[in-house]
Amino acid sequence: MEYIDIFTRDGIFTGISRPKHDPKQPGEYYRHVLIIMKTADSPEPGEGEGQYIVQQRSLKAKYYAGKWDMTGGAVMAGETPEAAAAREVKEELDITVPADELKLGFENIVDWDDGTGLLVSVFMCRVEVPEGGFKFDAREVNDVKVMPFHEFLYHVSDHNDEDFCNSLKEIEKRL
Repeated sequence: MEYIDIFTRDGIFTGISRPKHDPKQPGEYYRHVLIIMKTADSPEPGEGEGQYIVQQRSLKAKYYAGKWDMTGGAVMAGETPEAAAAREVKEELDITVPADELKLGFENIVDWDDGTGLLVSVFMCRVEVPEGGFKFDAREVNDVKVMPFHEFLYHVSDHNDEDFCNSLKEIEKRL
């Protein structure tokens, strides 16, 4: 069973860890990571539009089923966000990214209507597209493809707020 640590909205650990899928109580937040992966052969910043590795969420996913999105997931109890990001990329796409090669792009807080939420760390990196194609976890991912930044931004804009999307635009300028 996977456990997650519970935090306040201010990022203070409450001392509580519980099973990942247990209901959260109002005021409880947990850490989540997202990983923005620009292909290694993309132009340097300012020299052209980057190409991004994007996954289509499982058609059975609880949230955003079938949506094209970035790789990500929960930070497990006792795990650092960097370690979680490296683990999620390996689990979902079978791509190895050393945690020390991940750069923090920005952090975001997601508040849900029930009074709970996420403390999100968005990491960025450049990766090689696997020569033999993507090997992905079909339980979590329906498909994987490479798309230009404008298309990637279009897909994630429908379920992320304007500030979040503006922060993604800044990543395209820096990565």
